[in-house]
Amino acid sequence: MNQHRFVWHDLNTSDVDGAKRFYGEVFNWKFEGSDYVHVSAGDRMIGGIRKLGANEHQPPAWLGYVLVDDVSATVATIEKQHGRVYMPTTVMDKVGTFAVTADPTGAAFAPWRSARPGENEPETQVAVPGPGAFCWDELATTDPEAAGKFYATVFGWEPKAMEMGGGMTYTLFQRPGTQGPNGQPAAAGGMMKSPPGVPHSFWLPYVAVDNADRASEKAAKLGGKVMVPPTDIPNVGRFACWSDPQQAAIAVLAPAMK
Repeated sequence: MNQHRFVWHDLNTSDVDGAKRFYGEVFNWKFEGSDYVHVSAGDRMIGGIRKLGANEHQPPAWLGYVLVDDVSATVATIEKQHGRVYMPTTVMDKVGTFAVTADPTGAAFAPWRSARPGENEPETQVAVPGPGAFCWDELATTDPEAAGKFYATVFGWEPKAMEMGGGMTYTLFQRPGTQGPNGQPAAAGGMMKSPPGVPHSFWLPYVAVDNADRASEKAAKLGGKVMVPPTDIPNVGRFACWSDPQQAAIAVLAPAMK
């Protein structure tokens, strides 16, 4: 069973208080902490917010953490597969071990292993995330073929390409041995070629919402920018892509009713 899956998301931002106001209003998230702010959706902790340091010359962005068996071994494989290591394997006492890396096309992610064994247990059932929880991660990449081979080697994900019409191909990263809510193989995320005019690669996290239109209207009123307006995906749901007031990209999905 492939347990390599996104389990945590951090927002690295220039304005922590502004981020808390925006996401608290849009998603009803709760926050705890100061230097590192923990984010909860309902009673479940789902991620964190940290302020970018003075010497961190990068734009605000979300960073997804992927559960692995051994962070050091994963980093070694990433390097062999021509990935990048921005932060080497780091141990946080009683919290976990992580690194900050990127695939060969430049999309950043963080291999992660919790110091709390219960958080590393295999899924017994892939649950459908509730409103306010992260529900999907999507790779927009300048080179889908190279990225697909990289993640297949590093995480054992199996790329499954689907023709979406209009010449567009969307790829699911399936996790062998797992099963989704409807019996299909569970996926760690999806992949598409970077849109025209976007010359870089990045992972885009999705948050589940009840209504993508209402959420987008609220986001715009709070200073966010709707980059892709609410759009239907047949048999999947209605999604939209935004940038928050600090210009970190995020997306929402209102799942289709079954």
